[in-house]
Amino acid sequence: MQKKKKKAVWLGIAALMLLAACSNGNTGGEKSAEGNAGETGGNEPAKPAKLELNWSVANNMLANVTLPSADQDFVKRAIEEKFNVDLKIDYMVFGEEYHAKLNAALAGGSAPDLFIAGGAESQKYIDDGIAANLSAFFTETTLPHYFKWVSKQELDAYQLKQGEFTRAILPFQRNTYASWYIRQDWLDKLQLKPPTNYEELTNVLTQFTKGDPDGNGKADTYGFTAAGNGLSLPFDFPQWLNNGFVADFMIVDDAYVDNRTDLKVEGVLDQVVDWIDKGIVDPDWFLNKPPAHHDKAAQGKVGMIFSPGDKTVALDSVATSVQNRAKALDPNADWKPIYPLDKPIMWKYNVPESSILVSTAAAEKQPEKVKRSLEIVDWLTSEEGFLLTHYGQEGKHYTKDGNKVTLNVEAFEADIAKAGNWLNVYGVFTPDEPQVLGMELIDSRISEHDRAILKTIEGFPKHNALPPVSLVPPEGINIGDFRKEMSKFHVKAILDDKSGKNWPQYREELMTKYKGRDIFTEYTKQLNAVLKDKQLRAFE
Repeated sequence: MQKKKKKAVWLGIAALMLLAACSNGNTGGEKSAEGNAGETGGNEPAKPAKLELNWSVANNMLANVTLPSADQDFVKRAIEEKFNVDLKIDYMVFGEEYHAKLNAALAGGSAPDLFIAGGAESQKYIDDGIAANLSAFFTETTLPHYFKWVSKQELDAYQLKQGEFTRAILPFQRNTYASWYIRQDWLDKLQLKPPTNYEELTNVLTQFTKGDPDGNGKADTYGFTAAGNGLSLPFDFPQWLNNGFVADFMIVDDAYVDNRTDLKVEGVLDQVVDWIDKGIVDPDWFLNKPPAHHDKAAQGKVGMIFSPGDKTVALDSVATSVQNRAKALDPNADWKPIYPLDKPIMWKYNVPESSILVSTAAAEKQPEKVKRSLEIVDWLTSEEGFLLTHYGQEGKHYTKDGNKVTLNVEAFEADIAKAGNWLNVYGVFTPDEPQVLGMELIDSRISEHDRAILKTIEGFPKHNALPPVSLVPPEGINIGDFRKEMSKFHVKAILDDKSGKNWPQYREELMTKYKGRDIFTEYTKQLNAVLKDKQLRAFE
């Protein structure tokens, strides 16, 4: 009887074990396909299958940046271990070359799983069906950290069509650090005062060209340079602002003004031609590709440049700044920010311009790749991801006490700054603004000199480019194609006509043949749909 009872107990235990095995999906004692969950008793979550991810990212801060070897890339290692992926990330400076490479990948059937594009380019990818509908993937629930940087209202306004979600805003820096920079030591050597209006500026740049400011006895310096990228007349030229044009568009006298196609652009073109005729502009300005113009500044070849957003140009605390590179060649070099015009507004506060996109192919064929990619994006925008991608490893490159983050300068310089600031590759997903996450950075490298420069740049007068709406051309019209034709006319006027006299007829062709009037009439309608206090009059 006792033996029968023991046998019954063992049979019961065996049955329970069998049931447990079946409930774990393991009926034959084999390892579970989902990370050996059977071996851990099912208490730990199943580890997701490993994925290969390919990203393409761009940012103006990626010039001269090279990722370190895999054993030194602690960000890549953290991402791959945390999310069980093999991550390949292509990175370049924003511009024609980046988008050409991206277009080739998209056309060749090797679309990245996630990529960054400019505003005009993202519209084309969406119109062509290359960019996927993100509504199933991108929500406040799935990306809670991301929404600390970008509001849902901004995201909704950024879409090309109401009720459609095809592009996410790349988190962006709200304040702007646009500034011209000038060689203060050249001003001092030539006994010149900092210019405060266009006439004074033209005279100073003439002296920089003809007065031998570097003292080498050669006529080998120019007053000014820019980066036209072989395509356009950039906002680097102060002639835009001198004619009243602040950045790309404005609302003036209750009307939408497209700054680069306004009739008054004739004055911009004439003044640029005048500078070129005077010989004070670097002859390579049109063919320069970023950061070639800043490289020339660092090499002592020019006396003034423009930066639309890089606040580090003249900082002593950044090893790769124009200031430090210039001082390596000339210890007297002294680059200073300057507002050389007598205009009330210099620039505008930032609006979203770059998009995070996902390819339709990835979304349809491998949605798990999309989901995993966006999980990584959310982590990159979290406190943990932000700290790692901006300041390095805790305990080694920085320490944290409450909300104060103190940089270990020696380690940070050795492993990151002097290694090419490679964290910028991963930092493209968040601007360097720890205050967004309630943190304060303590960086002993930032001297009183640098603080004064940053304060100066931040204090330049700006306007809000409101309302926060994504302006979308009418159906079937691509704004990138229009801007390309616009730039061709700018270049034709400067390099061929050597005058702005033909601009009115070029503008009329843009407004008619290339649908500019249709585009800006539609923009006006969209602005009126969100303006509360007043309505804009029809575009002329």
